[in-house]
Amino acid sequence: MLLGRSYFREVIRHLLVALVSILFLIALGAAIRASATSQGAPIWVPLSLVPLIVGQALPYFFPVVLLISVVLGYGRMAADNEDVAAFAAGVSPNKLLQPALWAGLLVCLITYPLTAEVVPGLHSKMRQLIHSAPIAALKNTNPGASELSFGGLYLSWNDSSGPGVFHDILLSIDSSKSNDDELRLRANRAIMNVEGDELIFMFEGLRTFVDTRGLFYNPGQSWLTIDLAAINSNRKLNRQIKDKSSRELFASLDTDISGDDSRHTWFILWQRMSMAFAAIPLSIIGALLGWRLRKGGFVSSFSSALLFLLLVYFPLFFVCDNLEEVNALSPLLAAWLPAALLLPVVAFMLRRHRIR
Repeated sequence: MLLGRSYFREVIRHLLVALVSILFLIALGAAIRASATSQGAPIWVPLSLVPLIVGQALPYFFPVVLLISVVLGYGRMAADNEDVAAFAAGVSPNKLLQPALWAGLLVCLITYPLTAEVVPGLHSKMRQLIHSAPIAALKNTNPGASELSFGGLYLSWNDSSGPGVFHDILLSIDSSKSNDDELRLRANRAIMNVEGDELIFMFEGLRTFVDTRGLFYNPGQSWLTIDLAAINSNRKLNRQIKDKSSRELFASLDTDISGDDSRHTWFILWQRMSMAFAAIPLSIIGALLGWRLRKGGFVSSFSSALLFLLLVYFPLFFVCDNLEEVNALSPLLAAWLPAALLLPVVAFMLRRHRIR
């Protein structure tokens, strides 16, 4: 049908525009988060984090993009009374809903490979990068930073006059988190250098709060060597179930894993399928919302789509996720309930539209 192809192209055009807009907003939020979590590491660390954060968040925003584009397309159709003309010409509502359905199916086919194979790898890389950020900060401290901490080591300073040269510093090492003796000290000036697995400090104007072995005094200067390998050994990065692709998870089910791990593995697998499938009923809901709004504006489309997701879909999604964590719901029910409850919403809205 010519009319159907025309509306499908219009929905896809709106989808691309909305996707670019959402990507820009996600990138802004990702830049703020990357800056906050990089602990003053060199600029390449937050710059590397931004695309990883954007990539792993994107599947969660596909429902927003899809709803906006469908509501926008069908809202313009209703605003111009094209739906009335089509119905008068004998075109059934089901025929007019097909472009939205095809758009939802397209988003479904895009979303599942992303959530099943791409996003887990991005999530794993992001965790590894955040894990290594403190070491990068030690080797090349960001000039705009004023503190760094990891593995029980905390260093702060009031001013810096060059790479690794700090003024008015506070250094502490928590002995409960490392093999080094407990240490708390202040110094007027410190020069820091990383050699292999050793962090070497040269202090001037040292004021020790808690004395410790390994701190060597010379007239006017003092040296301290810290074993980074010992501190970093307490920061092992375990690979989580969400870090694995669906292909890896299916393979792990054939191995001897614990009952809790098997249960959560099935939940992750079904949840990824459910997230992709939800695009199909959401596309129909978006089309029916557009018809009811009878407006073609971006603001009204964006607000109505976001309001529906914030009040209906996402609360169900996160509540079911939490209930599965505490074993209050079975993995299958917790994964599929948010998407399954969209189907009665579709049936109710279709019935209301036909009554009108």
